[in-house]
Amino acid sequence: MSQNLSSRILHSIKWTTTATFAIAAMQVGYSALMSRLLTPADFGLVGMAGVVLSFGSYFAQMGLEQALIQRTELSDDDVRVAFTVSVLLGITCTTILWFAAPLVPLYFKNPHVVPILQVMAVSLLITGLSATAVSLLKRRMAFETLSKIEVASYIISYGGVGLGMAFRGHGVWSLLGATITQGILLGILAYWNVRHSIRPLFNWSVFKPLFAFGGKVSVISFLEFLGANLDQLFIGRLLGVRMVGIYNRAFMLVYLPVHNMTTSIARVLLPAFSTLQNDRKQLCQSYLTTLSLTSYIVLPTCVGIATTAEPLVRVMLGDQWLEAIPIVKIVAFVVGLNMLSTFGGILFESLADLNFKLGLQGSYVVVQALLMIYASRFGLIGLTGAMLVGEVLRHIAYLVAGRRLLSYSLFDIVSTYLPAVVTALVVGSASYGLTVLFTGSGVPALVQLLAHILLCAFLLIGMLTVGINRPIRMQLDEHVLSKLSFLRHARPFSQMRLTVAKVRLRLAQVIQRKLLGSIVGNLPGTALRSLEEVWGWEAVKPHVRTMRTLSLPTTQYYSFPEHYPPYFRRHKSFEARLAYWLCDVCVAPANGLTWLPNVDYVLSESIGDVRRLMGWGNIMPHLHLLHTRRPTQLTETGLVVAAAPSPYFHWLFETLPNLLTALEIAPDVRILVPTHYPVFVRQALALRLGDSFSQKTIVADEPVRIPNLLLLQTEVDAGFVPPIAVDILRTTYIPNYEQLPSGHRDIYISRRYAPRRAMANEVELENALRERGYEIVYCEKLSFAEQINLFSQARTVVALHGAGLSNITWSPKGFGYWRCFQMVISMTVMHAWPFSLGLIIAMLHVGRFRAKLLPVRFR
Repeated sequence: MSQNLSSRILHSIKWTTTATFAIAAMQVGYSALMSRLLTPADFGLVGMAGVVLSFGSYFAQMGLEQALIQRTELSDDDVRVAFTVSVLLGITCTTILWFAAPLVPLYFKNPHVVPILQVMAVSLLITGLSATAVSLLKRRMAFETLSKIEVASYIISYGGVGLGMAFRGHGVWSLLGATITQGILLGILAYWNVRHSIRPLFNWSVFKPLFAFGGKVSVISFLEFLGANLDQLFIGRLLGVRMVGIYNRAFMLVYLPVHNMTTSIARVLLPAFSTLQNDRKQLCQSYLTTLSLTSYIVLPTCVGIATTAEPLVRVMLGDQWLEAIPIVKIVAFVVGLNMLSTFGGILFESLADLNFKLGLQGSYVVVQALLMIYASRFGLIGLTGAMLVGEVLRHIAYLVAGRRLLSYSLFDIVSTYLPAVVTALVVGSASYGLTVLFTGSGVPALVQLLAHILLCAFLLIGMLTVGINRPIRMQLDEHVLSKLSFLRHARPFSQMRLTVAKVRLRLAQVIQRKLLGSIVGNLPGTALRSLEEVWGWEAVKPHVRTMRTLSLPTTQYYSFPEHYPPYFRRHKSFEARLAYWLCDVCVAPANGLTWLPNVDYVLSESIGDVRRLMGWGNIMPHLHLLHTRRPTQLTETGLVVAAAPSPYFHWLFETLPNLLTALEIAPDVRILVPTHYPVFVRQALALRLGDSFSQKTIVADEPVRIPNLLLLQTEVDAGFVPPIAVDILRTTYIPNYEQLPSGHRDIYISRRYAPRRAMANEVELENALRERGYEIVYCEKLSFAEQINLFSQARTVVALHGAGLSNITWSPKGFGYWRCFQMVISMTVMHAWPFSLGLIIAMLHVGRFRAKLLPVRFR
């Protein structure tokens, strides 16, 4: 998936999520008020009419919305034909339902449903007029516009018309008024933003491909309608209008929060999955990631709703709805599984594999009908239980069929759902214990409900710290965590506010350590982020002369074998690389910290420390007191780039590629270095600069004020190696890398002289490998150039976890790589990077302090 598409998906999900949660919040209040203003019979009548209306709506739409979205290319004639057919179908179905409405009481045995159905039938015509405009907005992924339209139309129709009519005593008609008003507003506002042609056109050659796809979608949707409404059809026929009303309110009580959690994602995924239909590997990754994140939210939420059914019904619906309590407990799981199955349906639609979906849905309807016929003897609870069994079977069928399309394994499915299942068990157990505690206590229902919500929310978030939920935490780290950067948005403050700053520091530290890892701002670059956090963009902007995009965002996918732990991150999104030309800023050579002049206090991270340790340790932003000594004014007026030293791995892949890029785009740039820096820094720069090294470097110990600074983007997720960094290093130091012959040297990188991570029996390990023909190498004793030369001839490399592994970057393509790593320090980054290089890799787990020599074969 291109990063551009990823960004559009995330932007779309952000807006659809915002809209659905806003609507959900309003629906909670709307439902609570309407449940007290209307009777169960009122909701039952609308529920019955709604079933018949849904029946007509599937024929009124004919799947044209999905057909417009799914097509790779769309012409003006396609749009005109789709609009023409949609309007004609809307008129036809409205007319048929209007005149057929008197026949409905023959099934439901209630004549009051006739006028309600006739009025509701008008909504089919309204949908026909607006469907094309809404489809085009979705196809363009203009979900920001669509979300604003939906929120505005909901407020006016339900908050204004619906509640207004209910308060004036219009009863069931207030529900109809709200629904029809929203449809009209949605259509008008959608067309206002699209302005597609409304000139009628019917051309069979244009309509045929739309109908070929949309017709199947329509049939499938009709079968989905039957499956989704069999409950109300059976309940209405066997148990009467009152039971339909109770079931409807119980269902909606669960459906609204869970549906709103998933719909914002689901409606974005059809156009997104459709763009990936020719790349099954990336589509599989996106599908499993979607299931994993969604199930982590949906399953614990459903369990929490089931254990909180009594106070939930009392607060949201009132005491007249107590019969809905046992229904809510079962419906919670029905709705949860239904929402998760939605993504399987979207997957098959995006691949235009509708025959299977058609067969699956048809089978589901038959099985579900048989289950409900059998369960009808047990009343409303029995019918609801039959729905649960049917949903379980359908979800399993989607997972099995998806494996055929995407070739994922059983291990992948277990890894996908395990975090959600474990978290749901913990949430359910705790919530049930709280229910037992409240039983007979006389605590008000509202207080009980709030206590349950707080407990479940705390556990849902707190469980992210558990090891089994690491995959979820990684996904949140990539897509959500940046939104928490406001915790570190410091401003200049006086001595009196120093305590406040320390409190904020502590809060940021606790969150980053205990919850989601390191907090990183969603801003262009680490050092520039420091500038913006201190002063705000408006103050920083005068110091930015220009900026350039060096490379576009990319997403790297890692095809780890099945035996890898489930917490291994399967993909990494790398930001765009940006370069900034700044003027009149201050820089600390030792750590790269950048700030504006005349700052008394700067609350910011130490760039060197955070880049080195981000996400792997107890990182706390440093409080720099800069008022005691003003930075020295640098006499150099030309362009300068800072080269803050850091450990070898991070300097090689994060700092050095930026310095090499700076020398490429600005040949006259000079490099700022501290007085004391590792020898490999000098060797690497000297190898690139040659005799001009002394003239091209500026040495300084204390912070300096620089007239012109070149600042390049740094990947804030430390340890993950951007592919562009490897290309830059190879192009610079091995210009003929693509022509390197196959290696002939077998190497063991010893850590006997390294300060950390050496094995206690390192000498024994060296002797054993030496007997097998391996060269024993101590990277600490080799120059930068010698390491490049040695590893460019490697055939096989064996190494413990450590910085010396960085040198496999220089090895020829396809060489063997065997890494021994301690269980306590196994991490994704040290596996993802070799996989991205296309290496043949084998791993051997060793103990914490000693290595065991075991036979290992390359796969």
